[in-house]
Amino acid sequence: MGIREVGRNAGAAVERIIRYAGGRVEDAWCSWTIVYEMRKAGIMVPRLGKARSWFDKVHTIWRAGAQVAGQPSPRPGDVLGFSWGNPHIAHVELLVGAWGTGPSVRSVGGNTGGGGALQREGEGVYVNWRLKRLVTAVANPIDNPRY
Repeated sequence: MGIREVGRNAGAAVERIIRYAGGRVEDAWCSWTIVYEMRKAGIMVPRLGKARSWFDKVHTIWRAGAQVAGQPSPRPGDVLGFSWGNPHIAHVELLVGAWGTGPSVRSVGGNTGGGGALQREGEGVYVNWRLKRLVTAVANPIDNPRY
């Protein structure tokens, strides 16, 4: 929280996240933020720089508005993917609140906007409420961090 870009995908704090996670400065950094946070928590996920990389068959637990058969329900620490109608997931954030039965969930993400604005290119790290209907997929890298 409180991290903001200086320029586009740049600034000391943003660059520290990108470098620690394994990216190149000025990369889009939503996925690098998740790598950073997971590794800081001791979960050794690979250095996944592309948002869509989190959502393989093994780790995807929820897709297109429904739980994947045989998979657990989404829970805090899972990765939320957003596509905005693109063929691939273009933005990721971490689920930080309960999935619950309501229409929205609480998440934190880097390279996003505040105030609930769902933006492909934001300027900081924010906690937001996200409508579940905008979530394309959910991945669980915590139970199995190997990709």
